Amino acid sequence: MSFKVAVATSDGINIDLGFGKADRFLILDVSDDGTYVEEGYRLSPSGLKSLTSAEGCHSEKSGCNSCSKGCGGAVNVEFLWDVTFVLATEFSHKVSKLLNRIFIDNLAVSLPIKKAIPKLAVFENRRNRNTKAKVEIEEEPKIKEESTEDNETADGEIPQTSKVLGDRHLFYRVAVASSDGHVINEHFGHAKKFHIFDLKDNVAVYVESRDVSPACNGGGHLDSSFKKISDTLKDCAAIVVAKIGEGASSFLEHDGFLVFEAPFLISSVLEKIIEDRLLEDNHEQV
Repeated sequence: MSFKVAVATSDGINIDLGFGKADRFLILDVSDDGTYVEEGYRLSPSGLKSLTSAEGCHSEKSGCNSCSKGCGGAVNVEFLWDVTFVLATEFSHKVSKLLNRIFIDNLAVSLPIKKAIPKLAVFENRRNRNTKAKVEIEEEPKIKEESTEDNETADGEIPQTSKVLGDRHLFYRVAVASSDGHVINEHFGHAKKFHIFDLKDNVAVYVESRDVSPACNGGGHLDSSFKKISDTLKDCAAIVVAKIGEGASSFLEHDGFLVFEAPFLISSVLEKIIEDRLLEDNHEQV
């Protein structure tokens, strides 16, 4: 089993850049034995910005870490969604928190890549061995699609489902902010509808959609509006949105939800949640 690593490097040889100073990341596909293949570079939002503007975000101390809207803008880490580790010489607290929220490990190191990756593979193998009882049945996954014949949304859309990835009889409920039932495309504060999925027997089954009043109205919000949404989704273990502010995420996390920022296909995100067991260590079964 391989995993992806994103490296902040200026020369393709050494890990020598802080996260916020890297306008692109070298993506490596790492095997269990520590060998790796370079997949190429992936531009960060600040790197994309520099293609059209002479201005960039290169001050780690100022807090401009891969800004999506220039210095002072929101930090964007979603472009690294599919990687397991990010390696850089330093990370701001905010970046670390955002990476951890989407379950990406970040390690501050200053080493040649060829020395760091074998050490990382040893660490990942050890971690996998510690959870062998849980992941062993995933090595040869059963593949089948859950029928959606009776699972149409109110507007006639049929949400996508993820694949069966094992035989663990777990049951978790997830709320997804989506306008079409296919893509996670709603900011938490603007969402008018959440689609509910049960992750049961390792398949995502669509349950229903629930209407809510948007938490942000006219540019502001109150904790009471967060509470109304929380109450509407109180039977869910996690809430998945395209974007969410710090105030809202803190409120929901304090209320017992896991919060994911993942502006991707619903099927892909739910499959990752199931495959990586992102809910099992954080919530009791429903």
